[in-house]
Amino acid sequence: RGVVFSVDLPGLDKSSAETSFARGYILEIFRGHFKLPELGPIGSNGLANARDFLHPVAECADDGPCTIVNKFGQRLFARTSPHTPFDVVAWQGNYLPFKYALSNFCAVSSVTYDHPDPSIYTVLTARGDEDGTALADFVVFPPRVLATDENTLRP
Repeated sequence: RGVVFSVDLPGLDKSSAETSFARGYILEIFRGHFKLPELGPIGSNGLANARDFLHPVAECADDGPCTIVNKFGQRLFARTSPHTPFDVVAWQGNYLPFKYALSNFCAVSSVTYDHPDPSIYTVLTARGDEDGTALADFVVFPPRVLATDENTLRP
């Protein structure tokens, strides 16, 4: 699809591989796009809110030469470009890059006697062709506060 992205880790100590660590996940789908899930009976507030997705503002970048890694046919290829692929001041279309802080996810759950459907943890979904099916779901399992946690009021 020609999507180019960069991963910047603020505060990462690039001089020592032993003290610097990061983990990430890249998912590629070949049909459709990720969207916010239908909230249904949850209502308008819950799960991931559209207002929490941040997108970049246009800027001119002059970072000099850079290495671009492409994937084709299950193989990775690297090439050096004399300039960064991000040296644009705008883009055209309805889809744009974004970032989302998982700490903004509003969990909706009650585990009083049974676990609810896992779809309540869906941040983004890529819908399939048939109703009720998804090509892929991006979910988060945030920490839960249970009624039996220490230092809680239990009358």
